[in-house]
Amino acid sequence: MTPPFADELRLLSVLLQYPDDDLLCRLDDIAAAVDRLPPGEIRAAGAAFLDYLDAHAPIRLQENFTTAFDMSPATTLNLTYHMFGDTEKRAAAMARLQRLYDEAGWERITGELPDYLPLLLEFLAIHPRPQTAAPVWECLRAATSLVAALEKTAPAYAALLRPLARAAAEIAGMDDGRTSGPV
Repeated sequence: MTPPFADELRLLSVLLQYPDDDLLCRLDDIAAAVDRLPPGEIRAAGAAFLDYLDAHAPIRLQENFTTAFDMSPATTLNLTYHMFGDTEKRAAAMARLQRLYDEAGWERITGELPDYLPLLLEFLAIHPRPQTAAPVWECLRAATSLVAALEKTAPAYAALLRPLARAAAEIAGMDDGRTSGPV
């Protein structure tokens, strides 16, 4: 499998943002971006997720997002937590990510930690090749655990992330089938 392309990575990054007024006011533009993607799993997952956004009131979407990602460490969007928990290894992994960003001349504009999934996707949209962004792809392997944890509590987010988790696992050479499922 080839890595997802920049537009696909940017789309996933946007759709994983908190569904505030800014995001929800841009849904027509986001839908147009989904339509421009090449046919494939990420385009289908993006279209299905837009249906989910369209079917719920903003307050419900915000409650669902908070419940999905802020209430349990098992579903945090900070991926090194899935790999190492709160350990020194996690701190070292985040330092390695920040060093990669610095070496690439890429500046984080949010206050999120370097392992925040939407941030990782934004970086990969610029540096998608596994050879140059190996620490990021390595970190994305944890998306497999995140998808599994979201299956019961936030299936719309699990379906959105499943193609990315599958790609990251394949790129890392460790697809163990845990990401398999209908998309």
